[in-house]
Amino acid sequence: MATFLKNLNAISRGTTLFRDEKLKSFGLNGHQVKYLFAVCNSEGVSQDELANLLFVNKSNVARQMTALEEGGFIRREQSAEDKRVSKVFPTQKAKSLMPFIRSVNDEWRAILCAGLSEEECGQLSRLLEKLVENARQWEGKVDKNS
Repeated sequence: MATFLKNLNAISRGTTLFRDEKLKSFGLNGHQVKYLFAVCNSEGVSQDELANLLFVNKSNVARQMTALEEGGFIRREQSAEDKRVSKVFPTQKAKSLMPFIRSVNDEWRAILCAGLSEEECGQLSRLLEKLVENARQWEGKVDKNS
């Protein structure tokens, strides 16, 4: 299992480095991509919801949202229902950049899947989705027991 987790971590680190290189000219880093995807796919998402969705702690979300806001990629609004809640929205700048970011992800996927058939790559994707679901189920149990 240690080798398995080590491999997942290596892929994650490689993904971040690849995105860093491809996106630095836009003022983005590899870690921020997942936040942009989440905000663009769920406009008006709260920072707490982002933390749960992305498996990160709330302080990481707050730091990344500040950086993305300063870069002009997102805007935050106080919720009308609950003044303690910040809702996050993508700016036009972020929306315009998403096709390029998707192409960066496609390029990285091609690099990772080199030497694998489409069937193997699809099977790997499905298996990884199952792992994510297992992690989410575990997280839900931990939250309820806390």
